[in-house]
Amino acid sequence: MSHSGTTKSTFVEARATERKPTALLAFAHHPNGCRFPCQVKNISDRGAMLEFLGSHAVRLESAFDLVLANAETRYSVKLVWQKERTAGVVFCSEPD
Repeated sequence: MSHSGTTKSTFVEARATERKPTALLAFAHHPNGCRFPCQVKNISDRGAMLEFLGSHAVRLESAFDLVLANAETRYSVKLVWQKERTAGVVFCSEPD
């Protein structure tokens, strides 16, 4: 028995702003002083997706600073989601 029809899955982007792929190095800086190195995989004017570096698991707070390594730019962010070594954050204010 063969199946001649194909099922198409359509993904609808729900974000209001375009994400731009990046390879920026940064770190998550918690209020208690802990720092976790990461790479910003994509960024928009409203948030970013982070991939954490190293071999240990990262336990993120619900709010922290995202500090870009080269530009010395700091964003206050809130954690939206986390799965294994990646996380999505939303920016709380303009960068300092």
